[in-house]
Amino acid sequence: MPIDNKETRNFIDSLKIGIARVVFGRELKFEFVNLVFAMLVGRDPEDVVGMKFSDAFVDRIFISSVLRSLHRGEVPEKFEAAFKRRKGDPVWCAVSFSVERDLKGRIKVLNVVVEDITRQREIEKDLSRSKELFKVVFDNTAAAITVTDKDEKIIAWNPFAEQMFEMGREDFFNKPVQNLYPEREWRKMRKLNIREKGVLSGIVTQVIKKDGALLDVDASVSILKDTDGNVVGSIGILRDISKQKRVQEMLFQAKLSAEEANASKSIFLAKMSHELRTPMNAIIGMIDLTFDTKLDEEQIDNLKVAKDAAGNLLRLINDILDLSKAEAGKISIETIEISLAEIVKSVCRGMTVLAQNKNIYLNWHVDPDVPALLMGDPVRIRQIMINLINNSIKFTHAGGVTATVSVRSRDEKECELLFGIKDTGIGIPKDRQERIFEVFSQADEKTARRYGGTGLGLAISKKLSEMMGGRVWVESEEGKGSTFFFIVRLPVSENVAKQAVKLEDGSADGVSSDGVGRIRILLAEDNLVNQKIAARMLEKKGWDVVAVGTGRAAVDEIGKTRFDVILMDDHMPEMTGIEATAAIRMEEKQTGAHVPIIAMTANAMAGDREKYLASGMDGYVSKPIDREVMFAEIIKTIQQRKAA
Repeated sequence: MPIDNKETRNFIDSLKIGIARVVFGRELKFEFVNLVFAMLVGRDPEDVVGMKFSDAFVDRIFISSVLRSLHRGEVPEKFEAAFKRRKGDPVWCAVSFSVERDLKGRIKVLNVVVEDITRQREIEKDLSRSKELFKVVFDNTAAAITVTDKDEKIIAWNPFAEQMFEMGREDFFNKPVQNLYPEREWRKMRKLNIREKGVLSGIVTQVIKKDGALLDVDASVSILKDTDGNVVGSIGILRDISKQKRVQEMLFQAKLSAEEANASKSIFLAKMSHELRTPMNAIIGMIDLTFDTKLDEEQIDNLKVAKDAAGNLLRLINDILDLSKAEAGKISIETIEISLAEIVKSVCRGMTVLAQNKNIYLNWHVDPDVPALLMGDPVRIRQIMINLINNSIKFTHAGGVTATVSVRSRDEKECELLFGIKDTGIGIPKDRQERIFEVFSQADEKTARRYGGTGLGLAISKKLSEMMGGRVWVESEEGKGSTFFFIVRLPVSENVAKQAVKLEDGSADGVSSDGVGRIRILLAEDNLVNQKIAARMLEKKGWDVVAVGTGRAAVDEIGKTRFDVILMDDHMPEMTGIEATAAIRMEEKQTGAHVPIIAMTANAMAGDREKYLASGMDGYVSKPIDREVMFAEIIKTIQQRKAA
């Protein structure tokens, strides 16, 4: 019967579940519904009253079977059904019945309670889809996946695990997961405390295949816990990295081989440098000494040709060694305080004679905004300038060459400098301008035959410029000359302000060649020809020389005679120059004396100068000996010792 009590009606409408009363007869019709039930079918309550019970559902066939059960006096258990709505999608509900019977036990009233389970159904669908997705991923992942229980026994695995381990069900199911690992690797795994961490990935380890072979794997392990935080199992993912490990091992071995080859190359270069410079020292030294004798014009001309040829050979040796060192990464760029203006002036003045011999000019200009003092490698900057200027002079027959330096960019700490070497020579074809910076390459074969040269100078200049943070290039037009540019980036010296004041005062730094007087020199050199050449050069300077042929003899001589300086070769029998220096310095600790020692050696590779200075020597001169360089080094070393 309809509910007329207002308070009861309000209470029923406030419930979160749908309630309906259905009169049971030939046709089941709604006699009463609350507000929630009406909302579930998308109608007003008064529109639902009198409506057939079966019309409220989507699946009428299913509801017909339910009604047949009711007519037989059977009350169905709770079931799920979709309610048909006037508008919108159907709503899934859980439906349960209670009945009122007459005195004969026949159902006369059906009380219906419904609960909206649409969200629950969506969750179940999502869960079902997730399970399906997980199964697809689990079955098709190209990595071995194992699932264990709380006792670390395998309860599930994917097909790839069987493939990777070459095992079947009998090898996996309910077997301890530690059986998959060598004992030493399992101990390592235990030490990782994975159970405490919960998740750990990137574990590089090994597992055992069925045939006993070891497999390198990358493992990830996730610990599974219940709502109370108790461990209920784990999931392990193993990725085969055997090929990757083999590649890494091959790369490592290749790296070792490359390093060994590089070391062998360095040793070979050092040996070749020494062995080539030693005879070159004798050749150039004897030519220089012969120039000091009485000669006729023909002899002088012959010696000049011989000296030029020796100089060209020495430059070729130096270029090949420099290029090899640059390619092997053995050239280091020095960083000392330099005056760029002085370097440019020194280089250009030294090369003026080459220009004058061809009746062409050589001019130079350094912009005033170039910092007075910079930090850089004077030797390498000079080397690039000499290569480029010499190249321009060689290919210029009229007019001349101009060298310029300007500031390309600058901040408080660093300056980018642009060098330009412009000539009025034969020029370079457009299609050859890039190639000339390659090793042993010139503009064309005719040029090579006519002008000579090896094509190494530009290649070395390119590498040196790049090592100083810059680059080198050429702009040229055939028949109208060329301009070679190179850039270097150099730190600005902190003393640049002081240098400006010194220049304004007209003062200049430098080591005077005066003031050493008649000095006594100990010359330690095992090569008798080189010994003779050096001794005669020194004696012509007016200095006294005592020559010995071994490092041991040098140490003994120091104990008997006082010397102002020692010129020390390194490669000598009985005791090397470095060993002799160490013995001399050890004895001097007892006496408090200190005799300057200058390395005079054919070892001229990168780092050799530093090696000798670190061994206790005070100076360094490389062979072949330039006597002016040797004299300057002797004077400088003695004066520095006196000033100390």
